[in-house]
Amino acid sequence: MPPTTADALVLRTYKLGETSRVVVFLTRERGKVRAVARGARGGRPRYQSALEPLSEVRIGLHGRQGADLLRLGACELVHSAFPAGARRLEASLFLSYLAELLDAFAQEGQAEDEVYRLARASIRAAEAGVSDELLARYAEAWLLRLHGVYPPLDRCAGCGRPLGPKRLVYHDAAHGFVCENCGPATGPVLSEEVRALLAEVFRRAPGDLPRVAPEGVAVLETFHQMLLQRHLERSLRSHRILKDVNREIKA
Repeated sequence: MPPTTADALVLRTYKLGETSRVVVFLTRERGKVRAVARGARGGRPRYQSALEPLSEVRIGLHGRQGADLLRLGACELVHSAFPAGARRLEASLFLSYLAELLDAFAQEGQAEDEVYRLARASIRAAEAGVSDELLARYAEAWLLRLHGVYPPLDRCAGCGRPLGPKRLVYHDAAHGFVCENCGPATGPVLSEEVRALLAEVFRRAPGDLPRVAPEGVAVLETFHQMLLQRHLERSLRSHRILKDVNREIKA
């Protein structure tokens, strides 16, 4: 059976046997797929740096359509995210967090072109020096929205009426932001400034975001982590590391 060719991003790898690895890819055409990369470990690894996290590659996949585990044939490196991560520790940690986010959200065998384009654009923005904190919030917001988790910013989750232009108040029971008539809400509360920042996130490409994270990003981080943990039913290890490093840098 001839190989299937696909554009892909490497999400992660793990060891298999003495010389091989299992590689988790995010592909344009088939969503998340797993493939055995024979000879990827050892003294003369077959694929060299092509299997680094978030490397953009063109791959040949062997195996039956729908199989849980395929075999990796050719793997051509198109673009490496490593130079962006090599510049600063924060950028490297952001890329690790992005890879874990994508792995958590991507569906096996389901094409998600918007998610693939989000990932590529976020990597390019990190290379261009956009704020890592803001890029993390951007990726979280878009992944939550694309998978139907992010609550609408313009309509009350309780009564469906338009929300005013002021702050946003979240209500657990309604799983969204509510108006004054549908309160009292449980919180958190997103200020007008944070609401304006969210509007920019959903309107702009990641490369057009500020180079310095604006006020309110920390509030948005807390809100996003609440949504992520409820949706994924777990916390992400790379986020804890990224947060600890950023805290030390600012101290």
